[in-house]
Amino acid sequence: MSGSSGQVAVGKVLARRMGDEVCFLVVGRGCANHSPALRAYAEESLAAGVTAFQVDLSDCTHCDSTFLGTLLRLLQACRTKPATTLQLANPSAAVRQVLHQMGVTRLFHITEKSATSQNDMTWQQLDDQCHRSQSLPFKQNAVDAHQALASEGGELAQRFGPLAEAMRAELATLQSPKAPCE
Repeated sequence: MSGSSGQVAVGKVLARRMGDEVCFLVVGRGCANHSPALRAYAEESLAAGVTAFQVDLSDCTHCDSTFLGTLLRLLQACRTKPATTLQLANPSAAVRQVLHQMGVTRLFHITEKSATSQNDMTWQQLDDQCHRSQSLPFKQNAVDAHQALASEGGELAQRFGPLAEAMRAELATLQSPKAPCE
């Protein structure tokens, strides 16, 4: 879907916390632009004692590798906390296809039940960081997401390992202090 400027509509991620549970609702495309804000919200929630995460993908039309890698990082963080869970709820047919093509369906608990309701006024829209896509923290999140994918081994390591390493090397070059001109 294109807007009047010809740009592709990206989508949005909504979040809400109720007690020890966080729900994310992905509407439209879940992509790298949403990943830093989702990650920050999830990490803050984990630190505050949240033990259940649900990502409702029923209205999601596509997930890119950075977004899925960010969800995988969250899953890995949940594994380090006793009795903390992450569920992907109601993935749309398009998202199911992406999950299958990327080979990550075996990693996530997928459920058809969802506790989300868009009519609930407690939703908070997370920041779309498109305008910050050239920042070092944005790029670091992309590296971390692809490293999470590669760390699962097998086909994911073959597919995303070289990319994650190339991204890490590029980021290291950007972060290294420049030699003063003489």
